[in-house]
Amino acid sequence: MKKLILLFSVFALMLTSCNKDNDTPSQDSFIGTWTYYKSFENDVEIELSDCDLQDTIQVNADGTFSFSDYDDFAGPCELDFSGTGTWENVGDGNYSTTIDGETSVVNLTFEGNTFYFEEVDEDITYREVYIRN
Repeated sequence: MKKLILLFSVFALMLTSCNKDNDTPSQDSFIGTWTYYKSFENDVEIELSDCDLQDTIQVNADGTFSFSDYDDFAGPCELDFSGTGTWENVGDGNYSTTIDGETSVVNLTFEGNTFYFEEVDEDITYREVYIRN
């Protein structure tokens, strides 16, 4: 009888442990504050200005994000544009983002404390890398 009680106790403990693990949602890797870090054209790194390195994306757990883009083309570095939008993880590294009513899907690759995405335009592959703050 003691073995049966012990067996049921262990089984109940295992079920309790499994339920706690399954009830805890994991945080999406995209959530956080990201800063523009590196840029590549056909796997050749392109030097970024100090101004470029101020571009940021703030991704929130509630499915919203904000971004700031800086520009120094006409002289000193200044905020060129900023905005807000919504995001959703649609699976397999694909993220749907909506800004001003326009939705696009981008594939993000996470590596340590960075993520990158690639775009191909004619014969050039562009890779933009962001680092977590």
